This record gives sequence, structure tokens and C-alpha cells, in this order.
Amino acid sequence: MTEQRTSPVSQKTHGTRPGERREALTCTHVSKSFGPTRAVADVDFHLDAGEVLALVGENGAGKSTLMNMLSGGLAPDTGEITVAEPTGELGRRVAMVHQELSLFANLTVAENLALDHAEPASEPESRARARAVLDRLGVDIDEDATVGDLSVGQRQLVEIAKAITVAPVLLILDEPTSSLEGPQVELLFRAVRRLAAAGTAVVFVSHRMDELFELCDRVLVMRDGAQVDFGDLATRTRADLVASMVGRETTSFYPDRAAPDAVRAADEATAAVELDGVSVAGRLHDVSVSFPAGVITAVAGLEGHGQSDLAEVVAGVRRPDHGTVRRSGRAVRFATPRAAVRAGIGYVAPDRRLDGLLLDQSITANAMLAAAPRIFRSGFVSARKERATVLGVVQTLAVRCASVLQPVVELSGGNQQKVLVGRWLIDDDLQVLVLNDPTRGVDVGSRAQIYDVVRALADRGVAVLLVSTDLQEILGLADQVYVMYAGRVTGRLPADGATEQSVMHLATGGNDHV
Repeated sequence: MTEQRTSPVSQKTHGTRPGERREALTCTHVSKSFGPTRAVADVDFHLDAGEVLALVGENGAGKSTLMNMLSGGLAPDTGEITVAEPTGELGRRVAMVHQELSLFANLTVAENLALDHAEPASEPESRARARAVLDRLGVDIDEDATVGDLSVGQRQLVEIAKAITVAPVLLILDEPTSSLEGPQVELLFRAVRRLAAAGTAVVFVSHRMDELFELCDRVLVMRDGAQVDFGDLATRTRADLVASMVGRETTSFYPDRAAPDAVRAADEATAAVELDGVSVAGRLHDVSVSFPAGVITAVAGLEGHGQSDLAEVVAGVRRPDHGTVRRSGRAVRFATPRAAVRAGIGYVAPDRRLDGLLLDQSITANAMLAAAPRIFRSGFVSARKERATVLGVVQTLAVRCASVLQPVVELSGGNQQKVLVGRWLIDDDLQVLVLNDPTRGVDVGSRAQIYDVVRALADRGVAVLLVSTDLQEILGLADQVYVMYAGRVTGRLPADGATEQSVMHLATGGNDHV
């Protein structure tokens, strides 16, 4: 279904008055191919100044190619893209914030923001400009802080601040909230609304449906490179969008949970992993938690309150200063993540490009990275068995690829994430799986596939530790939830007692019996 160009603007439009229309972007019958692959086919839509457009579709649907054409990074094969001229001298036509961050970790926030500014400035002026744009965004981040010392969510906000340093006609945000939590998301939304009110058109990509309905005016849905829907978001439902994206009706994203009796029985047995009085200077304080076999245990909380640090301790990425980590009842102290892997613990890091994948290597090389030494104990690698093993993962998770020998860097972000998660399907010795934001940048259809795999692993007896910035994911998937605040565990909730209200109460310092 395609909306006619005479359709009225949604009531949520921020930057235009009733009866006014000023086109910021016109995309006329645009197509793009890479060899025999048609990435984008005949996309045709327009966007007015001050409108916020939700761009949705499964991974591999053509969103990234379209965004790169809109930003000028790629030229369309056919069709035309027109962006209005900026109104101010210091304005620019298009700014894009990529899902994969482009900041320099060894530079300060102010130095990173200065790199994207056309006007040269002294160090005090650069710091003042940085402070001004961070204040405009409503972000309490020190402009003198080194970017490498910031959390992933803080880095994402700095990336957005960098994009709006010089007011663009069109701002493209690719999964900007994938690393953010509640308060940070609200900061971003307020900034987007202010930009829209000033006349900036925004293309907003997110797999979190609630965000789209809260922020956006219109929606463009893509499937297999084609535009399948464009129109006012207010006239669509979540079910409408999902059906357009995946080409079928979808009922539930989350598999059935473990029975409460089974969770209680598992909790009474020896834990697969247990932390007893664990502390990490400045990060964790006297944390005692247990992760039973066959149970999905989530650790929730606002960003920066210790959830990721706890996950890293279990995975051997971070060593505790005090306290004991037990693996099946025995005290352990992992010197490296490799030692944790040898103990049957797998880890999916939140930044797949930095900490998870060998980008220039093939899908096969990445998928076999952890399990190969156990599968081929003799040291002889059977190419046939390796290919069959990886093909099984690709088929189970519906990874879109040309072949299992394709370099991972050529895949979409969501398909890269599937390879990272799929790595642990291969390892029959896996007994604990630590998932740190496992569906970041993954579409709704692919999320359901990952959730099914995670539940299947738990049903196989694997203890799953889930940390996620998506509270709905935690509530939908976990059998039990620990909540953290300021580096401490403030409560533990069973699945039927975990609600947004109960989790947020504990995540903001409320107490409960653990």
C-alpha cells in the first residue's frame, strides 16, 4: 500500500503549521543493485520539513542501502533524490548517525565534536561549542572526558550530538536507541522533537515499536528491497507494521517460559554459576546472585548500574576484586575469557564489531571460533563437517548471506548478530551463556528466531544470563529477574512478578528482599 502525495500530514508533525508544506526530502522511484542483487527497488516517497519518518523493515530489507543513498554515500542506479538547501550559512543538507559508532576513542568528547565542524576553532572555543550542543541535547557528559572511558550509551549520545552540531535539513538516525535506556531515550526524543520543531526532517530507524509510535509522524516499510507501505503512522497498528515487514501475521515474539515449579527446582540445585559477595572497584558492591541450569535469568537496571559489569565477571572479561565466583559449586578465577570458554561459559558482547566478530573473516571462521577446538580435537579440520555445521546455524537463524564463506563485514548488522549468537549453538559443551544486549539492532522477525534459540538452549539445560537495554525483552523472555542499582542487587523477581513498575521501582533504588 502506497500513500498518495496529497495525503494530509500526521497530527504529530512538529515543524509545520496546519496548511503549510515545505518538502525537505523527495525520493522519486529510486533503485539500487549490487551485481545481480537488487538491494532497493523503486522506492518513492517524500518527507516534509519537521516530519519524523519511521523507516522499518527486517535486516536485509534494504534500509541501510536506502539510508546511504539519502545521505549521499551511494548514488542510485535509477531515480532521483532531492534534499532541500539549508536555510542558514552553517547548516548542512544531511547528517547521519550510524548504528556502528565512528568516534575516536582516544580523543575527548569536545575533540570528537570539533572534527565534524566546518569552522576551525581554538581549544576553549571547541570546548564551549561542545558544551553548548551537549546542553542542547540535555546530556550530562563532561566535554573533557575521553570517549573510550564512556559507556556505550554515552558514546551513542555523543555521536548524536556530533551530528546535530551543525543543524541539518535531514537527520538520519540508524538505531540510535539500541544502546540507550529509559532516561537516555527520553533525552534523545526531546532533542529530536526540538530539531523537528525547528524544521529538520528526521528519518528514524528502530526495531523498538513503542518508540516509533511515540515519536514518529509517518512510516515507510520495506521488505526485500521494495517499499510495501508508506503513510501516516497514526493509522497503523503494531500488528500492521509487523505483518508488512515479515509478509505474514505474527502472534507472539516470545516462546513459552519454563514452568515456575521447574524454576524453583533448578534454583534449589547447585547453581551453574554463583557470585558470592563479589565486588569490583567503582562498579559492583557485594553482589550475590545465582544462575540455575535450564533457567533464563535476566539482570535489569538503568544503564551504568552494574549489569554489564556483572555479565563480564561471569564471562571472565573482568576480574572481581573481592568475593567468590563458583562454577557448579567450585570456586573459580578466570584469568581470561578463553579460560571461561574452557569452563563451558559462552559470551555475546554488546559491541559485536569491537568485541565479538572478526569482521574480515568468513561466516564460517566466526561461527567456529569457540567450538572448533572441541569439535576437531585431533587438530584435523574437516571442511565438509565444518561447512555442514555452519550451514545448520545459518538455516536455524535464517542468516541472509551469499554463502558461509562470505566475509562477515558484508552482512547487515542484524545478520552479523545472528552469526555471533549462532556461534554458541555449535558448542555441545556449552553450559552457561551470557548474553549482553543480544538483540541490539536486530529486527522483530530475527529477534523471535534468536529468542527461540535461547529458549531451546535453556531447555537443553544451559544456564542463560541475559542483560538487555530493552525492558520488554527482559519481561518477555526471562524466567526470573535480578534488578541492580548503583552496583548493588536491589531485588529478585519471579517472571509473574516482574512488571515495568516493579522493575523500575528496584532500578531506581527501591529495596526488596533478595
